[in-house]
Amino acid sequence: MFRLEQVTKRYGTLTALDDLSITFAQGTVSAIIGSSGSGKSTLLRLLLGLAWPDSGRILVNERALARSDRLAVRRRIGYVIQEGGLFPHLTVRGNLTLLPRHLRWPRARIEARACELAALMRLPENVLARYPAELSGGQRQRVAVMRALMTDPPALLLDEPLGALDPLVRYELQQSLQQLFHALGKTVLLVTHDLPEAAFLATRLVLMRSGRIVQDGGAADLYERPADEFVCRFVAAQRGPPPLPQSR
Repeated sequence: MFRLEQVTKRYGTLTALDDLSITFAQGTVSAIIGSSGSGKSTLLRLLLGLAWPDSGRILVNERALARSDRLAVRRRIGYVIQEGGLFPHLTVRGNLTLLPRHLRWPRARIEARACELAALMRLPENVLARYPAELSGGQRQRVAVMRALMTDPPALLLDEPLGALDPLVRYELQQSLQQLFHALGKTVLLVTHDLPEAAFLATRLVLMRSGRIVQDGGAADLYERPADEFVCRFVAAQRGPPPLPQSR
């Protein structure tokens, strides 16, 4: 569904993506992992047309993305950012209905879709009348996913969607997202710093460093067949600190 061909993106003297070529097939779930500044979020922004490459091509469904296509592409791709990005002055229902109303969906269709997604994300329907400030962090992220799925797009891009949540809420949402990805069968790209989270949610892990791909494969490849010393250090850093010494 998505293909980048020799894509380079710079911000001033910083090279965010460096001659990057990669393909994400339709219906697959992939996690883009790496340290801060590795180019993960830039990759998603380019696929959405929120940024434009300095060189190279981006293809969506085998069609090269043109500047004139960007708005139409954004409407066909669900996008979730850290902390949700909900409009605080709108209710949950108001946040969910922005794009469908713009697309002139009938009111009955909008309401039915909102209720369907609330059930899918295990939220009571009365949540639809609340404002974001009246929701917990986990509920806000569930609503952000609902908003991204409201028009039933073929692809879902998530940029650190669980990064600001406490461990218990994050664990619960990981369970929900895994079930959601499996049930919907959409093309999913998930950006995260967390290797265990990536391995739990995605079948393909793409480890980036300085705008380039260091290793691309399954979790077992990174753990058992690391491509270089950086992969070893990245994996080791995810295992946490050594156990505390036993008191005597």
